[in-house]
Amino acid sequence: MRKYLILLFVISFQLQADVYKWLDENGRVHYGDRPASVKQADDQRMDIKLDRQVVKSLPGDRREKRKKLLDAIDEDRQLRKQQVEKEKKKRAELAKQCHQAKDSLKSYQRSRSVYNLDKEGNRVTLPSSARDKMIVDLKAKIDRHCK
Repeated sequence: MRKYLILLFVISFQLQADVYKWLDENGRVHYGDRPASVKQADDQRMDIKLDRQVVKSLPGDRREKRKKLLDAIDEDRQLRKQQVEKEKKKRAELAKQCHQAKDSLKSYQRSRSVYNLDKEGNRVTLPSSARDKMIVDLKAKIDRHCK
């Protein structure tokens, strides 16, 4: 985006052919594309060298270039909007995982034992070392997802 704005800024200065300088009644120096008065126009006109490519370009070419520039700016804006939406979704998913990990940690810390279900649906109680390992794993998961 900055590239396009700088390019637009440079092109706008290159297109300006005449720059005038004048002093007001308070002695302040002013610059502009039109003279302060017709009398000062010939005396205070400053020569500005134009880029040859800009001089050769026709008004239709400038419209096309402007349209391409505006299209590129729009495309850049849409890409940034998509990136922001992706970041929001990623942050929401991380927040969800963080919340789930914190809830699981609380339930493991409150329980005396942890169990799994076998194929028939019966509880198989795990040893306390497995519970401690699950708690350590959940704390690591919380460190990763809860920044």
